[in-house]
Amino acid sequence: MQQQNNPWQTATILGSIWGAFEIVAGSLLHNVGVPMVAGTFLSALGVIILVSGVRVFGGQGVFWRAALVCAALKTVSPSPVILSPMLGITIEGLLMELGVLLAGTNIIGYAIGGGLALLSVLAFKLFRLIMIYGVDIIEAYKSIFNIPILSGITESKSYLIPVILFILIYFIIGAFAAYTGYKGGNRIKSKINVDNIRLIKQANGFKPLNPSGYKGGVTFLLFHIAWLTVFIFIKNYVNPIYWLSGGILYLMLCLLRYGRVRQLMSRPTFWITIIIISAISSVFIQLGKDGSSIQVYKILENSLIILVRASVVLVAFACISIEMMSKGVSRHFGNSKFLPLAKSYNQAHHALPHLLATLKKDSRKVFQPIPLIEKMFTHFTYESNSAYPNKIFIITGDRQSGKTTFMKEMVALIEKEEIPLAGFIAEGLWDNNQQRSGFNLVTLPKKESILLCDRTTKEWLQFHSFFFNPTAIRLGKNALQNTQANAVVFVDEIGKFELEGKLWADDLSTLLSTHNGPIVLSIRNIYIDEVKQRWNLTNVIVVDASTECPEDICKQIVRVTTNP
Repeated sequence: MQQQNNPWQTATILGSIWGAFEIVAGSLLHNVGVPMVAGTFLSALGVIILVSGVRVFGGQGVFWRAALVCAALKTVSPSPVILSPMLGITIEGLLMELGVLLAGTNIIGYAIGGGLALLSVLAFKLFRLIMIYGVDIIEAYKSIFNIPILSGITESKSYLIPVILFILIYFIIGAFAAYTGYKGGNRIKSKINVDNIRLIKQANGFKPLNPSGYKGGVTFLLFHIAWLTVFIFIKNYVNPIYWLSGGILYLMLCLLRYGRVRQLMSRPTFWITIIIISAISSVFIQLGKDGSSIQVYKILENSLIILVRASVVLVAFACISIEMMSKGVSRHFGNSKFLPLAKSYNQAHHALPHLLATLKKDSRKVFQPIPLIEKMFTHFTYESNSAYPNKIFIITGDRQSGKTTFMKEMVALIEKEEIPLAGFIAEGLWDNNQQRSGFNLVTLPKKESILLCDRTTKEWLQFHSFFFNPTAIRLGKNALQNTQANAVVFVDEIGKFELEGKLWADDLSTLLSTHNGPIVLSIRNIYIDEVKQRWNLTNVIVVDASTECPEDICKQIVRVTTNP
């Protein structure tokens, strides 16, 4: 599988595995309750998965795509707070990509990318604290070193020492994670057949991330983003009374609209954490400014400001997360701009339950990830019977998704290999209103073209809304019945007519039972299960015409044909 041609397929595999680790390992680590441990370990796991996957499958631009897929899978979380982890995962993937851009796709580039990715844990944590509590949180930290009892034994810039130490530690952890993924990926690559890797569950178009949710929309999403931005930046330019009143009013409106926000704010831990940090920050800020004197009213004022700011930011994050999962916003991810991500998300979402089941069985081995990653890679492997390798290929997709175009590209590639062809392709015809008006039958290998059906010639055979040309039907049947033993037979397409026993149904039955060469069928995704059940197709490769590459499939066909 040459993933250079289709990085979204590799991204789907790696993103879904990364997402499964995030869920299982995350739940284990958050129970430990040690600050920063969960985020650090999960980030290192992400680096290992990404590097090992690229070593196995190859490809460029995989890191950021896999990060987007993994981030999108966060929408299945029951937690109302998903924006922060989604942003953190996305940034990690982008920094991994930056590493290989700076030093290349080698161990140095991976190590730099891994180090930067782990540093993003620190940077994002700091950014989040500033967003929630304001720059006063930095002043509170620096003020610790200005307390009289410490100022005599520390230098003026000593507050930078812990920062530099943390930066070095995290960069080393990230580089080591990249090295682990590099070595593990090389070992996995030597043990599995990459050509057998395929996305098992095909996407039937994009589905809303939160289909059972309320009807939100882009307007609400933009409102929360705009309000949060304005609220943060006008703090120092308006009367504190007005600023606090606006924040409290926003909290009340969010409580009325969102049930999940009510759940969030009803948790004692939500308020306890904010109150404690607000109070401690205010005390240290006051001590740092005024030495040993403590002005109670100043501490209360600062505490209230930090408390309201933190509450507004956290609630705004929750509201943005909820709106991102709403039906109204999800529909926008189905357009052409986001279609590759939408399809990858849908495929990863289908694979996630099996991956979670695999991980939960071996949850104690999460801290030795390479064997688990190898095991999860094989989830995407089509098992081939060694005595009868896969010879049936199903090209699938929705209506007008490019199935016929995909098959025509395959025909051109196979012709270059001088492998015999048989069967036919049905090319669509359109009227002036861009509505489907009929099909032309193009036989293989001679490529004779004849009108197969239309909507107007009523003296022909009628199947549903189309009238079929008897001469074209005979020509198509001959193309399926008179085939060379090792020819690649194309049948475009099998659908509701054949499931009713009409058109090519009998010819397909004969072909499947007698032909020894590869057979390529075009089937709409809604009919795949019925076709497989009717003709007992168990050993097949299903190919999504909108996401896969004809070159990859043709390589398998050539291998099957040359090694019968």
